[in-house]
Amino acid sequence: MQASLAPSACPECKRPYNKEDLKSSRLLRNMTSTVREHLAELKLDKSTSKEREETLGHSEMERMLMCSEHDEKLKLFCETDQKLVCVICRDGDKHKGHVFKPVKEASQINKGELKNALGFLAKENGQLDYMIQQQTTEITKTEEKSKTLSAQISAQFEEMHQFLRHKEDEVKKQLEKEEKKVIEFMQNNQAVINRRFMENKEKEIILQSALEIEQPDHFLQWWNEKGFPMTKNMKQKADMTPSDIKYMSRVKDLSVLPDSLFLGPHETHLQFFVWKEMLGSIKAVPESLTLKNSRESYLKVSPGGARIRQADRATGMYKDFNPGTVSEENFQAGQHYWEIEVRGKQDWTVGVKMGTEKQLSAAKSAESEILLHLKHSKGYVLSCEGKDTTLNTRDKPQKIGLYLDCERNQVSFYNGDNMSRLAQINYKSMHPCCLTLVPGLYLDGKNSDPLTVCSYEFSKH
Repeated sequence: MQASLAPSACPECKRPYNKEDLKSSRLLRNMTSTVREHLAELKLDKSTSKEREETLGHSEMERMLMCSEHDEKLKLFCETDQKLVCVICRDGDKHKGHVFKPVKEASQINKGELKNALGFLAKENGQLDYMIQQQTTEITKTEEKSKTLSAQISAQFEEMHQFLRHKEDEVKKQLEKEEKKVIEFMQNNQAVINRRFMENKEKEIILQSALEIEQPDHFLQWWNEKGFPMTKNMKQKADMTPSDIKYMSRVKDLSVLPDSLFLGPHETHLQFFVWKEMLGSIKAVPESLTLKNSRESYLKVSPGGARIRQADRATGMYKDFNPGTVSEENFQAGQHYWEIEVRGKQDWTVGVKMGTEKQLSAAKSAESEILLHLKHSKGYVLSCEGKDTTLNTRDKPQKIGLYLDCERNQVSFYNGDNMSRLAQINYKSMHPCCLTLVPGLYLDGKNSDPLTVCSYEFSKH
């Protein structure tokens, strides 16, 4: 059973009272009535003020739609000048020979053009939005790949000795730097796409709002001031007819940059590169390779196919004859690394060739070669597509490392003694690649030492 409520307390004297103690007050009733009337008047004044403002705004718009020169209502639209005019303006010299249309008809025509522009923007903005999503996905892939590589690097370094920890930190810093560079490049590209999207979206909103203007003259006034300049700038050519309108695409020159994070040999041959740097000199590479015997009398290839040299000569004839050979193996996928021992030779060539034997023997075979030379008269020279570039290096390595990345169409040359990179270049050929070696000029027997493809068999524990 519900308990009865206790007596209420008087707010003035704090004494308890019951409902029977309450008495009506004429003074309080009159005061309450006066306050209610005052609030009603304030609400009425506010409503009247708003209506007055709307009336003034309408009057101002009507005044804007009157011809300032002839004080006539703007009932015509000059298609030549793309502006509202009165009937007196139509007959004046300023509009002589111009094309006019009634306001309502002109409004419908230009609204139709506006719809075309709006449809174009909507389609492009859909593409831009999709590209932004794609770029975000690629950035995420790069970040995830970076984390995976970081874990991979750590795992491989754990297999090495404790004193190699400092090298692990060094390679991780290189990864962070590469990640930052790649992501910054993609983020800049995304910023361009996003900026185009925001600009187009703003135009889309403006044009969409304009379509909701019901009064033809009001719409055409907006069209004169904003719509026509905006849509004109969107067109490829200003003199196109309405049936042949083409808009300039802001998507066509954009593309989503894919994940390109790659650490080169520190990703695919990490332990070997670090091991070489640690030990200083190793006659070893992970892959073996066999050189073809070209049957050239001035060229000698060892029975195992790992060495090549110029044949000894009894006379000075053909002293400038400089033959070479290629590997029996061809490579079209994956990443590969070899080392060629050059020792103290004064002249030699190491590189790759692209294509079949028939293609390599063609007159323009130089266009399918990437070669590193040591020329006894010029120093180190890089040749690509028949063009020579002199390399400025003080080192004279005893071994040359060659890293072939078939996935990225890239060739890198390294100082095989300290693993510093001498040169890196991209190629366009889609043909298989093979190693090419030229032992260099004979130089009266001073350059008769062989070029040797180093090999090593890793012991299994």
